[in-house]
Amino acid sequence: MEKLEKISTDGRILKLDVSEETCKVFGFLSGDIAVNPNKNEVLIIGVAPGNEGDDVLWYEIKHPSIKGKICYWDGPRNLIDAGFVF
Repeated sequence: MEKLEKISTDGRILKLDVSEETCKVFGFLSGDIAVNPNKNEVLIIGVAPGNEGDDVLWYEIKHPSIKGKICYWDGPRNLIDAGFVF
């Protein structure tokens, strides 16, 4: 299992699973660039538990105000179903 450590927008240090097998369940792979339903470009990072403890796909919004921190979509598990596009 490939792991990557990143900081979330709320300051938590997360160890994300960036393996293809784990990420593809969410519709994207680590390193993919997508556009979220809010029209923000995002970089897909990997999978780790969200605030409720369930695995979610974390991403970095490509905006200077975010400064490399990651967040996740609080909605459908598969981000394509949530409206994310390549």
